Amino acid sequence: MFSPDSVPDNVVSMPHHLPPQSIEAEVAVLGGILFDPQAITRVVKILQPEDFYVTSHKDIYQAAVRLHNTGQPTDLIFVTSWLESHGILSQIGGRNKLASLFDSCVSALNVDALAELVREKARLRAVIKTANEMLRDAMDAPAMELKATDVIEMGQQKLLALRQSTQESRIKLLADIIPEVYAEIELANSGEDAIEVSVPTGFYDLDAVIGGLPFAALSVVGGRGGIGKSTWALDIGLRAAASGLTTAYFALEMSCSQMVKKTLSRLAAPFVPADLLFKRNALHQSHWNPLAQSCAEAMGLPFWLNDDPIITTSQIKAHLQDVVAQGGEVSLVIIDYVQLIEPMRRERGENRVQEIDSILKQLRAIAKQFNCAVLGLAQLKREVDSRSEKRPTKADFRESGGFEQEAAVMLGLYREDYYDKQTTQKGIFEVSVLKSRFSSETTVNLLFDERFGQFKNLAKSNY
Repeated sequence: MFSPDSVPDNVVSMPHHLPPQSIEAEVAVLGGILFDPQAITRVVKILQPEDFYVTSHKDIYQAAVRLHNTGQPTDLIFVTSWLESHGILSQIGGRNKLASLFDSCVSALNVDALAELVREKARLRAVIKTANEMLRDAMDAPAMELKATDVIEMGQQKLLALRQSTQESRIKLLADIIPEVYAEIELANSGEDAIEVSVPTGFYDLDAVIGGLPFAALSVVGGRGGIGKSTWALDIGLRAAASGLTTAYFALEMSCSQMVKKTLSRLAAPFVPADLLFKRNALHQSHWNPLAQSCAEAMGLPFWLNDDPIITTSQIKAHLQDVVAQGGEVSLVIIDYVQLIEPMRRERGENRVQEIDSILKQLRAIAKQFNCAVLGLAQLKREVDSRSEKRPTKADFRESGGFEQEAAVMLGLYREDYYDKQTTQKGIFEVSVLKSRFSSETTVNLLFDERFGQFKNLAKSNY
């Protein structure tokens, strides 16, 4: 057994004391509700019954909420009657307890501020509870055969759930929102100083239709394996980074080394074909100078790469928080690809469709939380290859219900020369706008130079 003197210096010992609470504030809130039944309409927007530290206070508040929900007053008489009829009155201290709460209040004017104080103490207790759970998980890890990374992942999930449960949420009057939105519209239309409202793809025909990849929204792009999804998404990411927009690319299929080689070839075009960077002793003397220049250019880009083959949305959030901490913000997040993301937890009886639906909801939430554009790549169904018309549709997205529901923009990629090597449409890369909440559905064509992983605009259309 360890003696107190033998406790390692990296173990923090905390003295025993009461968790954060404010009994006085709880008493004042309940007294305000009993004194002025109208006060409950303000308090219910702030407090839940479980926010009270004292059990009897929680029971009394729950009685008041039940009465309020049925349109009945929450004064002393009605709350006493409700507690008595439900056999709870004696448990909370009887009529004397309620009378003392009533007598302690002289006004309910500051009940909002007192309710906020009670809520803040409840949040701190929730933090302590979560920290204790994380400590228990770490202590039990050897017996459960869990690795440190597993415990960290479980902790991240708990912290994210805690963060979401404590976020402020309130309904707003339209009149209160309009000035903010009007100012936003002004900023978006202030000439050279205009703020970005989306991430341009860099392809003018596509941007003319969808207006770029919208901030605070999820966009998805689908195509068959090998069609060029990753290369196209990388091209968009590099264009965004080159314009100064911080971009984070999560490559679940490829390594960082492979992604960097594709990046360098694109930046060094037309001097260094991509395939040479993946071969042994393939470069000639003429390749080294443009390759070095592309390295210098790439090193100046606000472009972040992650190649974890197994990742969850909670880990993606954690990485983005690191990017924001170092770079101030993130504008574009690319996920390559969505179906490879691991669900944060596997519920019993949950099928793959439900897992994908949950992942897509979480990606949309990430877009809103970071006010960035999220572009998720998706593998299309194999059945596409067996039919005569191989251009993608919304129904071709695997587990398509979730994609269509959660995405603001759905794009489909197609190349005729992918299926017919003799086609006259060689190098034509079709991008179909299958869904857009902000524009019409159409198809635009790009030129794809496969040797360098580079996409180019074709002759400009009139819109």
